[in-house]
Amino acid sequence: MSMIFGRALVLGALLALAGAAGVAAQEQTMATPEAIAALPDRPGKASIVQFCSNCHQPDIVLGLKRDAPAWRELVDQMIARGAIVDEAKYEEIITYLAQAG
Repeated sequence: MSMIFGRALVLGALLALAGAAGVAAQEQTMATPEAIAALPDRPGKASIVQFCSNCHQPDIVLGLKRDAPAWRELVDQMIARGAIVDEAKYEEIITYLAQAG
């Protein structure tokens, strides 16, 4: 009986942590007009706003300095975590991000 209780306790703790993480992620999803305006106007800006600002303020790309292969790796990691990115816009996003760095 104690083994079942212990597993239930661990499961409850994990669910609580997941819920707290979800709340924190939701707090980041509000892309402000200022953050969007701060992005350089060039092809890919709309895609960055559409696909990346669900989890990140879009102006975060201005502070990260990466080349195209590093951005590709990072975007692939985000997709693996559940980000939805239109395949037709993938290369445009990578190019935009690399130009920001």
